[in-house]
Amino acid sequence: MLASINRTQLKVLTPTLADRLRVFNAAARNLQAHGIRVQGFHPADNRLVITPEAGQRLINLGHTEGYQRHGTAGSTRFYVQFQGVTLEWREPISASRPADWSRQTLH
Repeated sequence: MLASINRTQLKVLTPTLADRLRVFNAAARNLQAHGIRVQGFHPADNRLVITPEAGQRLINLGHTEGYQRHGTAGSTRFYVQFQGVTLEWREPISASRPADWSRQTLH
């Protein structure tokens, strides 16, 4: 077994990283306090994933900034800023179409 002769402690949690994690955790807790379930935690990207309904609710309440949407194959990704953290959700492309958009298929 190899042993290190260097006794210097490694410091992974720098003051900057600790502050980012504090903001990240506070935003996640605030979402949960408002009844919004966080579906994905990505602290390295400073991003939380929520449901489309939760995203629309936050936008309607005016709790977000910086609305962006990006179309991808089969879905649209939405991004907003919430208390210093990016929130993301996806909606299927057909989600915005009314139920009667297409005619019934007869066999």
